[in-house]
Amino acid sequence: MITQELTTWLYTSREFRRRLTEEVERAAREERPYTVVACVPQHLPGEGVGDIVRVAADCVHNLVRDDDLAGRLDDDILAIGLPDTDADGARVFCYRLQGDLRLRSYHLRNTVWDADFACLPEDGSPAEELLQAAIKAAKTRRRRLAG
Repeated sequence: MITQELTTWLYTSREFRRRLTEEVERAAREERPYTVVACVPQHLPGEGVGDIVRVAADCVHNLVRDDDLAGRLDDDILAIGLPDTDADGARVFCYRLQGDLRLRSYHLRNTVWDADFACLPEDGSPAEELLQAAIKAAKTRRRRLAG
């Protein structure tokens, strides 16, 4: 079974979700912080998407620690699991990730990525609930900043 994508070297959606479930359960059991970051583009062009996602995956690889989890959920959503990371650490991670993405991917068809996070236990407990909260936060981030 393939666990990582060959083009991005990120975990496949299935493998990411499987590992995330294990990690979130462990963190909850040990009462340790855990954060999930979702990275979502504002829009992707029809062609050249692979190049844009590869650049984003490179940015993620450059920021994650050895124990972090990084996966591609579908064509345009990347997710990162950050063990032992609270909301303050997640804000710093998102800020660094968005800065790197802005510098490295803007020239690729003006793609802008939004990243936001959800923390255990404040934003959810089962892994999928935490992941969906992070995705929703990233997708609505632009509207919150504008409003």
